[in-house]
Amino acid sequence: MNKLTQPEPVFLPLLKQAFVLNKSSFPWSKSLLAGLCSALPVVIGLLFGSLQYGLLAGIGGFTYLYVFHIPYAQRAKKLFFAFTGIAAAVGLGTLLATYPLASALMVGLIGMTVTFIFGALKITGPAAIFFVLVFLLSTGMPIDPGLAPLRVGLVLLGGIFSWCVAMAGFLFNPHGPETAAVKKAYAELADFLEAVGTDRFSEQRHRFVSVLNTAEDTLLAGYIPWRKIDHYKRLILLIHQAYDLYSDILEHVHEQDQPLPKKLSKMARVISDAIDPKGVKAVNKAELPESNNTHVQQLAQKLDRCVRIQKEPVVQDIKITKPSLLTVFAGAFDKHSIVFLTSVRFGIVLTLAAIIAISFDFNRSYWIPLSCAAVMSGATIIATFHRAIQRSAGTILGILIASSILFFQPESYMIPLLIFLFTFLTELAIVFNYAVAALFITPNALLLAESTTQMHTSLFLHQHVWSMYSSEVRSDYSEPF
Repeated sequence: MNKLTQPEPVFLPLLKQAFVLNKSSFPWSKSLLAGLCSALPVVIGLLFGSLQYGLLAGIGGFTYLYVFHIPYAQRAKKLFFAFTGIAAAVGLGTLLATYPLASALMVGLIGMTVTFIFGALKITGPAAIFFVLVFLLSTGMPIDPGLAPLRVGLVLLGGIFSWCVAMAGFLFNPHGPETAAVKKAYAELADFLEAVGTDRFSEQRHRFVSVLNTAEDTLLAGYIPWRKIDHYKRLILLIHQAYDLYSDILEHVHEQDQPLPKKLSKMARVISDAIDPKGVKAVNKAELPESNNTHVQQLAQKLDRCVRIQKEPVVQDIKITKPSLLTVFAGAFDKHSIVFLTSVRFGIVLTLAAIIAISFDFNRSYWIPLSCAAVMSGATIIATFHRAIQRSAGTILGILIASSILFFQPESYMIPLLIFLFTFLTELAIVFNYAVAALFITPNALLLAESTTQMHTSLFLHQHVWSMYSSEVRSDYSEPF
């Protein structure tokens, strides 16, 4: 075979894919708030004359990394679990630091348990990565079991601060995520109506179903039994009506050759624009199409029903039933469950890595299981391979940046300022490519580690959690583990 026609080695496409930049918008607000939650506790610690305490409180600030665009009802519970779990991991790491074998078993148990919980409940986010990292790194802090309550308390304070920052939007728009999900569903419905009778029908159908299911899941996650709000009830009714419209389209009109009247899709867009409580008046612009087609008239009537849902008071009671936590966990606790198998694998590998690290008496041996935790955070083998390549390349270049910064020996308030800056840049870059994010992760970690010998261990703890975080978290994260 001619050399010019030889197939490209298999690993080259995988290598190229690792450095592809994703098309995403800049998450400005999340980046700013993440930097604030990470740096402000350090500033407060400096104001009170204790950088070490500030850095410990900054660990609790990592709670904000579990923030995603989910209903506030779900977000409140998720973040509470996150910061209390992180604080508990710090406490356990402090208490078990003198017992290497017990620490190795505990890290596996923590990784397995948290991975199982996130997987069974289908919670988006970094899952067990922070719990594992904080536990391991706290075992590398100065050994003093008596400091466990103090360390746990400081982490809890940082976590509570992050929780408050993440939940602040509830005061102004308590059902913002649910509203956005339903608005998107009706915008997709408009596109779906326009696709009837065209070659785009099949593609648009899949998109609409996906968005519709996501909206329904979002509404279920935001349900609060003791809180009856008309706007939330309207969102539920609108989703039910959207499913009804979808069924009618599939049953009666999807095979017709002619497109549907434009006024149908226009009505759907008007409904989408009016879903926000402040835009209810927009539904007055909706116009019913005139048609002799019975099925078109039925669709128009159902869309008119959506208009009336938004304009009229909601008198009917909305009852939603969800499976109990016991039922969900029991369903996932099965030897054939992917959630269960992934959790067991995660725990076993972490335990073995920790035991190996202890056996060889490496300096700062906890970095070995930490690296394993970062690698296993990939949802697939390919994703894991990509993360390994991206991290290696980004770290090498990041070291050069760190060397330039450390040459000037930053200290005092320059440390939290740089923490904020690098955290902000990391959050912006992570949605595009992890290798780009590593350019900011590595200098941040090395800066903190070398800023002062007295706080060496705590500084390493604070920012290497951030470095591990980027292996797992993406703004558009969709897999539970």
